[in-house]
Amino acid sequence: MLFPDLTSRRADIAIRDGIITEIGVQLAKSGDEQTVDVSGHLVLPGFVDTHRHMWLGVLSASSSGVPLFPYVQQINEGHGDPFTTEDVYAGVLWGALQAIHAGVTTVADWAHNLGSPADIDANMRALVDSGIRARVYFGGKASSSGDPGLFEGHAREMLTSHTAAGSGRIGLGLGLRGPSMSSPEETERDFALARDMGLPISIHAGMAGLPGAVEQLHQQGLLGADVNYVHANEFTQREWELIAQSGGTVTATPTVDLTMGLGVHPATGPALSHGIPVGLGADTVAYGPSDLFGEMRLVLATERARANAAPIARGEMPGELVYGHLDLLDVATRGGARVVGLPDLAGEIAVGRYADLITVDLDAPHLDGFDDPVLAAFLSAGPSDVDTVVIDGRVLKRGGKLSGAVAERARELMRASRDRIKARRT
Repeated sequence: MLFPDLTSRRADIAIRDGIITEIGVQLAKSGDEQTVDVSGHLVLPGFVDTHRHMWLGVLSASSSGVPLFPYVQQINEGHGDPFTTEDVYAGVLWGALQAIHAGVTTVADWAHNLGSPADIDANMRALVDSGIRARVYFGGKASSSGDPGLFEGHAREMLTSHTAAGSGRIGLGLGLRGPSMSSPEETERDFALARDMGLPISIHAGMAGLPGAVEQLHQQGLLGADVNYVHANEFTQREWELIAQSGGTVTATPTVDLTMGLGVHPATGPALSHGIPVGLGADTVAYGPSDLFGEMRLVLATERARANAAPIARGEMPGELVYGHLDLLDVATRGGARVVGLPDLAGEIAVGRYADLITVDLDAPHLDGFDDPVLAAFLSAGPSDVDTVVIDGRVLKRGGKLSGAVAERARELMRASRDRIKARRT
C-alpha cells in the first residue's frame, strides 16, 4: 500500500534497525524507544527522485532561459570544469540536503563532474554524510576538461572501494553518454563495461533534436532491463514498444524537459500507457526546482492537456479526465523505487519496507483541506511544508528544520565553494 488505511486517520508506525516493523493503532511500547509525535501531520512515503545531478547543489538558480547546449557550456563547462574536490563534496552535500528538505529520501545521483578518484571519494562521502539514500550513476567528467567518457579504472575503483558505503544506503550504477552523445563504438564499449561490472545503466535519451537512441541500441543488441532512459520526451511509438519489450525504465524531469525545450510533454503518460516503470526527477537545481511536489502537479496538468487536446480541438468539453493525484503520488514514490531497483524496499509505508518517511504539517491555511489530506498535500504542499523526514530510521528533519551539525557545516562549505566559483569568473 502507498500509505496506511486512511479510514482511521491515525496510526502508529514502529521502526527498528531502519525497517518498518509494525503499523497499527496504539501499538504497545517497550519503554526504550524514541517516540516522534506527528499528530496532525500527514505521513507519506519519502519521495524517490530518479534523476538529479547532485554536484549542482552549490549552483542553485544559476541558469535560466537557455536551451540544452548553451546550458552545458554555461554550467557544466563554465562552472563545472574547474571544480575542485572540495567543490564536489560541498555541492553534493548541499544538494543532498536540498533533497532531504524537500521530502526526497532516495535519489539517483547522475554524477558527471568527477575527474579523479579523489572526486569520486568526495561524492560518495558527501552522500553518506548527508544521510540520504542514493544510487550513484558514475558518469566521469562529462565536459571539455577531459575525456567525456568513462574512465574504466576509476569506475572499477569506485565499485571495489564503495560497495559497502553508507551501510547499504548507497547503491552504484553507471551514467553513460548513450547513442545521443557518443559513437556506436563508444556506446558498445561503455555498455559492455557496465554489464561486465554488473551495474545498472542510465542514459539521457529522447530529447528534441537527438532522435533514434533506442532504435540504435536495438540495432546494436544493447537494450535491456538494466537501462533507464532519462527525459524520453520524443520517442517514437516503436521506441516505446522496444523499451517495454526489453524491460527498461524511464525518468521524466518535467520542469527541465518543458522549460529547456527538450520536449513538449513529459514522458510520464506514454510510459504508463506502455506499462513501463517511470519515476520523476528534478534533474538540475541550477535550472529548476529542488522538489517533486511541483513536478507531480506539472505532470498532471500536462498529461491532462495532452489528453484534452482532441476534444477541445473539436469544440467539445472533455467528458472525463485522465490520471489523478494518487497516480502521480505513486509515480513519485513506488514508481521511483522500481526505477532505482528498490521495488520491495522503498516507496511505500508497509511492514518490511525501509523506514523512509516524511510528514506534512496540515495546520497551514493552504493545507487545511475539506476532507482529504492527501489531496490537500498534492495540490498545495512544498518543501517548507515538510515537517519531518526520516531516512533509514534516522530523523534528519524535524520541526521544519534539518537536524544535526552536518546541516550547518554544509552551509559553510557551500558558501565557501560559491565564493571560489565566483572568484574564478573574475
